[in-house]
Amino acid sequence: MDYRLIQSDANPKFKRWRKLAENARFIKKEKATLAEGAHLLLTMAERGIIPAALLLRNGGISDEVGEVVENYARKGVACYVLDNCLYDMISPVEHGAGIMAEVAIVERELPVAQKTDVLYLDGVQDPGNVGTLIRSAVAAGIKTIAANRETAALWSPKALRAGMGAHFAATIYENVEPRELAGAFDAKCLAADARGGSDLFATADWEKGNVVWMMGAEGPGLSEKALACADQRLYIPIEKDCESLNVGAAAAVCLFELRRRRLSLKSLK
Repeated sequence: MDYRLIQSDANPKFKRWRKLAENARFIKKEKATLAEGAHLLLTMAERGIIPAALLLRNGGISDEVGEVVENYARKGVACYVLDNCLYDMISPVEHGAGIMAEVAIVERELPVAQKTDVLYLDGVQDPGNVGTLIRSAVAAGIKTIAANRETAALWSPKALRAGMGAHFAATIYENVEPRELAGAFDAKCLAADARGGSDLFATADWEKGNVVWMMGAEGPGLSEKALACADQRLYIPIEKDCESLNVGAAAAVCLFELRRRRLSLKSLK
């Protein structure tokens, strides 16, 4: 297999990858990102996704992904070996798995009145939370994800790593304003709002029909723009000894309560 060695941070390809690792605007401009880790590579292979390039840490890779790398190389995917210090400069985590893939991002136009369930992220700033939210949504059966401009880049390397491959099972829309949701999706908007509304567990029938679950930023919660577009506000009743839940935990509760109710309805038929 033909490996191309890169030892200088002045290498044009490395400079590009470094921008992909650090700059959300560059990710959007290039329509590409970096996926780090064996699990993401194996998930891509299972789904038939062909990367633009593979980036390997100098010193070898695990047997777990060696065969996948060879298969990709046979299909013409370029494989680059980076000195360890260079690899670490672009890895989203310390002491990463030693393998990354450059992946093309498919940008989609918003649909019109699509009948589907949606997770909408409103100003979620932490890429780790973004990835966790996408992972939880896909696990709960919601595979359409939308987010506004204030949300961290959904395709950033850190968000991808936290998503553990869920991105590749989802249909993702970025830069979506709350007011656009009504036209894009034939679904009612449910606001997860710790400040008020109805009890998530005690309120009946909110699970009927398609829904857009709206999740807000850590701390301030949903923006006024998002709340203005909500058809219903729901809160999670928690113990007084705890002030609030992390957005990732709150979303998991809401998404799986939706799944539980839907499965209960099916079992009654």
